[in-house]
Amino acid sequence: MTAELPVLDRALAEPRHLLVLSAEVAPEEVEALAVSHFDDAGWLGPSTLRLTGDVQLTGPWRVDDRVRGALDLPPWAATAMLLRCPVQRGAPVPPELRGLGGLLDAFPEGEPVGLERRVLDHLLAQARRLAGALRVSGTGTVLVPDPVSAVDLTVHTTVWLQPEACGRVLAPVLPGVSALDVPEAPAAPTDRSRADVSPYRARAVAALDDGERAWLHAEADALDSAVLAQPQVVEGYAHLAPVPGGTLEVLVAGDEHTPLVLRGLPWARGGVISYEVRWRPDEPALALGPRPPLALRRQREQVRALVERVAAALHAVVGGEVVDDDSFLVALPPA
Repeated sequence: MTAELPVLDRALAEPRHLLVLSAEVAPEEVEALAVSHFDDAGWLGPSTLRLTGDVQLTGPWRVDDRVRGALDLPPWAATAMLLRCPVQRGAPVPPELRGLGGLLDAFPEGEPVGLERRVLDHLLAQARRLAGALRVSGTGTVLVPDPVSAVDLTVHTTVWLQPEACGRVLAPVLPGVSALDVPEAPAAPTDRSRADVSPYRARAVAALDDGERAWLHAEADALDSAVLAQPQVVEGYAHLAPVPGGTLEVLVAGDEHTPLVLRGLPWARGGVISYEVRWRPDEPALALGPRPPLALRRQREQVRALVERVAAALHAVVGGEVVDDDSFLVALPPA
């Protein structure tokens, strides 16, 4: 099928940003990821995919040997999609932020801002998910994000697990897990007369006879007992466990907003409960950088597999959907 595509013209490609893909990636995959991030994404024609507003990807175009060499594209580059987007640039990148990889390295004289930045972040996420690349205009820098660099996962659902129940779900797949930051229930006052020092209340109570005072105290005690018997309301909590090269966090909280990727699902329209499974490496600058050492890459692979098992265990209990850190849906094998 690639051989039937029109060849990408170098003169057309050089002044544009390009999403570069292998022969295994179908245009429908690009569309599906675009719909995850943009409300109005969709095909306008056989070769024009709207991302948002007037921002479009055209193609796919076939990348031949001549264009591949001229644009310094990876040897696996088979197709490309060309971006049409307004240019919006900010101030030059400070020296201390250069050399860290990513978009800032590609635009040292003025980083993309506004809509252009949003779209380029999206295309870089697509390149990571599809094992592709992003070639930017101007400097001609080719960014090839590592597909396995995305470690963290989030389970979105409507099911709330109490901290103890969540801990029981995690324990079989996450040895050494422990709860963190679960607030204590407030203690009831032991001396009601000391708890309320208002002189007005004191005078009012003094005017009551013994029977009325006894009744008032009994009602207050009953209210205290009823309140303390209610389940403790926790807005959010976390569990931690030691893992190779750092700590694994499971952060649980509610969000009244529906994640964009879930906007078409009726169950998510009232908000979601999110179970975030995140790796906190001991050396984040190295582990999360563009070129981590071999030892850290191996640790990252171990943790990545563990994160998938933890997310799968949670998903088996609470249901919902799993997304990666780029807010793309992820299909996990059964726990």
